[in-house]
Amino acid sequence: MGTMTTSEAAHLLQVRPEAVRKMLKTGRLMQAGTVGRTILIDSYSVHQCKNKPHRVGRVWADTTAWAALALLSGESVHWLSSSERWRLRKRLEQLRAEEIHQLARNRARLRRFRGSDSAKRILTKSLVLTGTSLLANPEVATSFELATGEGIVEGYAKPAFIETNARKLGLREDPTGDILIRETDFVEAIKNGHVPLAVIALDLQDARSVRERSAGLAKLEDLLRDW
Repeated sequence: MGTMTTSEAAHLLQVRPEAVRKMLKTGRLMQAGTVGRTILIDSYSVHQCKNKPHRVGRVWADTTAWAALALLSGESVHWLSSSERWRLRKRLEQLRAEEIHQLARNRARLRRFRGSDSAKRILTKSLVLTGTSLLANPEVATSFELATGEGIVEGYAKPAFIETNARKLGLREDPTGDILIRETDFVEAIKNGHVPLAVIALDLQDARSVRERSAGLAKLEDLLRDW
């Protein structure tokens, strides 16, 4: 869908520009880059925001978001107490897939880039891969009922990864780029080098392809149904 300015997003969402800037800060909208002093916003995230219910509760902290997605994937959550896990389990029983996408948006900060093939090869080994990038794995692609893909690099990284590596790798920020880097402050979630299935499903909902977004949503719905 391309990009929008703050004013264009505010007009579509029928809010003041200040509210749009707040949504960018909290992660509800996705910044796609800048041109001079003008902030560019990913248009898809604006349309997602417009079409989704607004009152699903307070956005989860990153630790809670990662815990919820790990629980849905059948993985252990050692960073929450037993009472916190119990409350989160009860909360998950009440949610729909679209609501989880909104509640868990603080799990990371997403930025898009373009870069050389050599930069992509390095990033493939440096990032904890997720979303569209994992569709290169036939087993993952089959689990989402999608064809295998290639060319996209998408993954999680520790804070300041972009600041440290973007210039060194020759990355150019681009809202339509095929390199997606998600920096997360909760490094515990990625220390084992993989992300839970629910995270992959959630990240696919940010894909450009309608088919991939739908597959991510369907998988998340399956996980909730089995919950």
